[in-house]
Amino acid sequence: MLFRSDVWEQSWLVTALAMAGCFFVAEACRRLLPPLRALGLPGSILAGVLGLLVGPQVLGFLPVDTAVLTTLVYHGLAVVFIAIALTPPDTKSSSGSTTADATSMAFAIVVMISLQTAVGIAVVIGVGALWEPTHPGFGLMLALGFEQGPGQAMSMGKAWEASGGLVDGEQLGLIVAATGFAWSILVGVPLVAFGRWRGWTSSDAAGVVASEPVESVRGQPGAVDVLTQQLVVIALCYLATLGICSALYALLMPIAADVAPMVWGFHFIIGALVASAVRAAMFRLGARDVLSRALLPRISGTAVDVTTVCAIAAVQLSVLASNWVPIAVLTTIGGLVTLFFCLWAAPRAFNEARFEHMIVWFGMSTGTLPMGLALLRIIDPDLRTSAPISAVAGSAGATLGAIPVVLLLHPAMVATWPSGVGLWWLLFGTVAYALVVAAVWWGTGRLRIGRGTTWVT
Repeated sequence: MLFRSDVWEQSWLVTALAMAGCFFVAEACRRLLPPLRALGLPGSILAGVLGLLVGPQVLGFLPVDTAVLTTLVYHGLAVVFIAIALTPPDTKSSSGSTTADATSMAFAIVVMISLQTAVGIAVVIGVGALWEPTHPGFGLMLALGFEQGPGQAMSMGKAWEASGGLVDGEQLGLIVAATGFAWSILVGVPLVAFGRWRGWTSSDAAGVVASEPVESVRGQPGAVDVLTQQLVVIALCYLATLGICSALYALLMPIAADVAPMVWGFHFIIGALVASAVRAAMFRLGARDVLSRALLPRISGTAVDVTTVCAIAAVQLSVLASNWVPIAVLTTIGGLVTLFFCLWAAPRAFNEARFEHMIVWFGMSTGTLPMGLALLRIIDPDLRTSAPISAVAGSAGATLGAIPVVLLLHPAMVATWPSGVGLWWLLFGTVAYALVVAAVWWGTGRLRIGRGTTWVT
């Protein structure tokens, strides 16, 4: 046995050290290979691919535990949302424009969830007509895996696997989410490079550079380290999130057993709401200086890296091999719809940093917020534009608008299995809801329909 001491015979420790090694090799490759560095490929993505290759599924060089990786993905997503929600706003930004962009992001997320759900229903109908009947939950994995992320997709896939007959539901959710990561990488990275070449990046135009200090990180004499303070506040917010999720689950389980498990998939949204409330309370109590605008983005950035590498390395290729045709159809159509809608809507929907908002929105819509932030950090290394705040606030604000789709249409679609009766009506209802939300979006003045819109504000 490689590790003889009981202290070292821990799968989580070995897995964490293995991922650290992947990070080291990936960063070394980026530094030693100029073409790779010029491409701007995030090191976390490269490390995740490396972890998948050297893990037990391919070469078997490293004893990586997939269960540990999926757990880190689940909790890391919440840490990202909490850290960003706690970050004090930039006093140089226009609060009116930031609020408007956050509102627009909320509408954008709801419309995107509806469109991806409609694509999933259409694919299920098409595959059932041309090939063989397919569990409706498979189609829903597009919206869950792309928009909600691996945590939500895995949670619902596991629930439908246990009660609804979706074979390999948990892994299908993870694979679709990982395929969304591939869309973020293969399309998002070149898109960032193209936008920078065309001069669409407001962060570059404004002269925002990574070396510019945001604030002086100094603690008070005798106090715990400033970094420790940030971690404690994040941990307390997550503890409150756990309590709220547990209470909601216990409340819903007796009356809506099919809906109750979804609470745990939305833990990151609840965490962001808790963190926003904590930040507001600390401001009112005169404890604003506890929250560091310099360190909280660093913590969220670290959580983005960890979540990204673990999600990619956790994909089980055996499940992918047996389902690659329907997965390819679902994710290709869904990816194209997502890309074209982001490109069309972003310059018409956001007031500040339009290209940055589009990049983080595209990343969120294909690989969740951590992937969107990973792409954004290529052009905004310190996350100093308004796009990250809009993304977090918009995600929280979109929760109410997503309820009719996630809590009504999704369960209704799964309930049709195995008869498949009513899928056409559900498709019509989803498209109609997307159009209604888009009309309200336009009616509020947040969405400008017309020509002549530019990327640079």
